[in-house]
This record gives sequence, structure tokens and C-alpha cells, in this order.
Amino acid sequence: MKDRIKDYIEVHREQMIETLVELIETPSPDREPSIAQEVVKRKLEELGYVTETFEMDERVKQCPDYCDPGFEYPEGVCNLVGTRKGKKADKTLILYGHIDTEGRDYFGDFEDPFRVSRENGRISGLGACDDKGGIAMMIEALRIAHALKGDLDQNITVLSLIGKHGGSFGTLSAMMKGYHGNDAIYIHPAETGHGFQEIKNISLGILDMKLTVYGEVGLLHDDLDPGENTNIAMAKAIAVIEELNQKMRREETFDFGSFKGQSSFLLNVGSVRSSGGPGTVCEKAECLMRCRFFYPYTVDGIFDLVASALNERFEGRYLLEKGTFRAEPAMVENDDPFVRFIEGCINNIDGTEEFIHQYHGGSDIRFPILYGSSRCVGIGPYCELPEKGSGTMEWIDEEDYLKGIAILSKILIDYNTEIK
Repeated sequence: MKDRIKDYIEVHREQMIETLVELIETPSPDREPSIAQEVVKRKLEELGYVTETFEMDERVKQCPDYCDPGFEYPEGVCNLVGTRKGKKADKTLILYGHIDTEGRDYFGDFEDPFRVSRENGRISGLGACDDKGGIAMMIEALRIAHALKGDLDQNITVLSLIGKHGGSFGTLSAMMKGYHGNDAIYIHPAETGHGFQEIKNISLGILDMKLTVYGEVGLLHDDLDPGENTNIAMAKAIAVIEELNQKMRREETFDFGSFKGQSSFLLNVGSVRSSGGPGTVCEKAECLMRCRFFYPYTVDGIFDLVASALNERFEGRYLLEKGTFRAEPAMVENDDPFVRFIEGCINNIDGTEEFIHQYHGGSDIRFPILYGSSRCVGIGPYCELPEKGSGTMEWIDEEDYLKGIAILSKILIDYNTEIK
């Protein structure tokens, strides 16, 4: 079967690249109507898939993982689902990625960010690797699988989602609407540079918090007791938080995967803001912080842990609040049969033997695991996502993109007979 897949790709190589080119050239920037969904819809329907669109499900607001984007999406922003029944229909496999890209000017002032460039084995353009490369891989892998096998044994659900700002509009809403499966694959090029050597099966918990500390304003210019300067009080509170951070970093480490022995906990203090200047005593100071964590902790558990440390060690008035970004931890074990199956398909196509079981902070793989009762992993080809405002456009490796189509084709064809 491997040879048949590779032969098919060789014959239809330019068509498969053209699918990605068309997606990049059809805009779907962040916070703008997702026009490129029309391309995905047409191509899925050509393959015999029943499609429909949906927006954010209001029930996501009740989930611990709900991330409020802080704005209203405009009309025309939508998710897309395509489904096709299998011959046996006893199992369902989900393929998903996100169609929205960074904003038009995210990487710099390009005359046309949607213009595609093919140079030095790279396909460049807005969304090439984040994540239209993943969406195009899904479409072309399905084309090969159906061409070589006709109807697959398993049901297939394809999700082309709005994935920015925490995933609530897209992946989490898809789970709330019941687009579940036995297993799921998140197809997104590997921004770490590891390519298909990287298996995303570990999603860390993330919790943003805001700490506000209050003091008492005194008459600094002539009063020997000017009250409690909140800047000093905030420094004391941060010292308590850092003490907790260091303690947890020593005690909480990974005991599995490619990062065995490293800390699975990190509480990072970000910006600190207060009012006033020289000669004044401010009465309020604010601190933004983010905690990265893993089992056995939860979003609520981490919040209570920080609040408890402040209650015990900090003498002062404060308010601790959860921020807008939050993510419960989730994982599929490294030796799970589904993970091993994915690794076997990658090995069969490109010979990779040693895999990096990568953890990701708040990765979208957590949603099918936590809310869809699905085993879920993420895979993707080699790419580069430059820094914001760098003046360099994102790109995906052309050969790795085609290799990814072959790997996904192999997964689709062998899934029902290999996975129990």
C-alpha cells in the first residue's frame, strides 16, 4: 500500500500543492470572515462528504476550559464539518485543524500576504503552516484514501475550525455539538521544527491569573506614617508566589515522555502595574501571572493553591482572579495503541524510529480527550512560524507537506483493521 500511495502522490503532486496554494490565496485572517471555508466545503463535497457550518456553541461558556476572546466575531466567521459513513461504521476517526490564520499584518507590512511563493523547497504565504497546511493535508489524504480504497471501513469526521484565542469558538464548540469519535488527529505543522518526529500527546494545563493588592494612602510629604505603600505590599506577595513556584518546581516533575525529569510546573509573574509616581503612595497594584502545570492539578486546584499560599504567608488585602486563558491538562499515554499506530504509519512512510513525545501548553488535543472521550494526538510536517512583525512570512516544507499526505493516507486506510 505504501508504494501505491507514493505513486499516487507522484502523479498528482502539483494538484496537491495547488490545494494548499488555493487555500492560502483565499483569505481567512483572524477576526475576519472565513472565506477559505468555501474552498474546503467544495473539496469535501467533491469527495462525497456531507457538510455543514456552525458557530460557537454557547454551552462552552460553562466549561472550565472556556477562553473568552474579549471581542465578538463578525458575521461570516464559521466552523465547517464534513462527514462520511464507513462500510462498517463501528468506529469514527476525526481529522481536524484550523482554517483561520494570523492577521493580515501580523508578520509585517506585506503588499499581499496571501501571495504564495515556492522557493528553496518551501511554500510561503499567510497560513501556510498555521494551519492551512494541515487542512490541505487532510483533504488530499482523504482523496488518496478514497481513490485507493473507495469507502473506508470507519466513519470519518473532518473539522475545519476557527482555532485562535483558546479554541472555544472552534474545537471546544465542536465537542459540545457532539462531533465525537473513537480517536482524533490534530493536523498542524510542527512549529518546534521537529516535523513528524514529534508526537503531540501531552497537553499541559494553563491558568492566567490577576492579583490585585490594596494599600492605604497616607500623606507622604508630611506624615511619618504614610500608610501601606502597595508597591511594597505587592513585592511581598510576589515573594510568596515565587516561593511557591520554586517549591512546586522541585516537587512536580514529569516521569514519562521526552521531558522526563523536567519540572511539570511553572508559575511565572508577568507585568506589574500601579498608579502614582515619586512623592505619592499608590493604593492599588496589579500583577498578571500564568501557571503551567500538569496532573494531578486542575485549573480550580491551581487557583486554590495560589490563594492558599497568599492567605497563609501574605499579610495584606488582595483579590485573586482567574484570567481569560485557562486549559485543563490532558494526555494519551506514550504506549497507547493509538499512539503506537500513528508512529508505525510515520515509520512506514519515512523511516522515523525515535519519536519526541512533546508536551504543549493548552494544545487543542485536549478538547477531544476531555470533552469527546476520544484518544487524540497531533502530528505535522516541518515548518517555520516567524516572530510577530519580523518581516518574514511563514512557510511549510514542500516535501514534508507531501510526506504528511502520505502518512495520513496510510492512517486512514489502515485505521479500522489496526486499531481495536
